Amino acid sequence: MIRHPQYLGIMLAVFGQIVHWPTLLTLILFPVIVLVYVRLARKEEREMVGRFGTVYQDYMQQVPRFFPRQGNWGRLFDSLRL
Repeated sequence: MIRHPQYLGIMLAVFGQIVHWPTLLTLILFPVIVLVYVRLARKEEREMVGRFGTVYQDYMQQVPRFFPRQGNWGRLFDSLRL
């Protein structure tokens, strides 16, 4: 559904910390953490393109980086049901 679920999970956890216990430090660090993980994801993707070429580029076209495409949200929630 997305290429970097772990990074998105970290970003959501930090956002949850802001909602749960907002402090000046967490408000300052949130955009920094998001920027760091976005840059890391881009760096890793460049390395993967270098390693796998057009196969990975095709994968990047089909699978979004951080958020599922609009039509995939239903599949995401269906997969979470027990």
